[in-house]
Amino acid sequence: MLNIGGLKFLYSILGINMKSTGFTDLIRKSPFGPIQKHMEKSKLCVNELLKFLDAASVADWDKAIQSRKVILDLENDADSLKAETRALLPKSIFLAVPREDILDLIKLADDIPNIVKDISGLMLGRKMEIPQEINSSFLQFSQEASKIAYAAFDAMDQLGDLFQFSFGGNAANRMEELLELLDGLEGQNDLSEVTLRAELFSIEKNLPPVNVIFLYDIINKIGEISDRSEQLGHRISLIASR
Repeated sequence: MLNIGGLKFLYSILGINMKSTGFTDLIRKSPFGPIQKHMEKSKLCVNELLKFLDAASVADWDKAIQSRKVILDLENDADSLKAETRALLPKSIFLAVPREDILDLIKLADDIPNIVKDISGLMLGRKMEIPQEINSSFLQFSQEASKIAYAAFDAMDQLGDLFQFSFGGNAANRMEELLELLDGLEGQNDLSEVTLRAELFSIEKNLPPVNVIFLYDIINKIGEISDRSEQLGHRISLIASR
């Protein structure tokens, strides 16, 4: 399967002017445009989750409700872009990577806003307050998870640059740096999760058992954001290496 560099070479052999054939339009019609837009929505969704958690941590449920509405709108937009991406796959004029890779990529990407929606829905539905003893560690853990997601989204932007510039130059170096950052952030987030769980364990006997169960569930879901983001980054790396 030809990458952009190969396609340029083929066009030069055939004596075809890429501008006259709408080469840019071919790129725009590829699934990567909607995927990048999807990740922009996902990034906004993760950012709004932090606002939601800040509001929930001080039991400001009016602000939490506002953030929840924003999250739902963003998640709906992401679903539409996911559908648009899948619709492009069977009829794309230009596909730089195998269809299966793109399907895996969009599935991993779409998991993130879905998890954010689940977290905000569960916490708002139960009006879950974070115990003061673990509030600082909880928010730190959440912020670290968001940074991992941001790094994965940035890697997707770099993938677009890699295709545009035939996998060379600064784009390739930036991709490698982002993936190293992603792994480092994930490792730190794992340690923060261990600390947070230990703090919750130390006070759980003083909390209603049902509340404890749901708190652990929220921690698990925030950890899933980190996991999906790391998987997304490595899926992007695999695509870039082909």
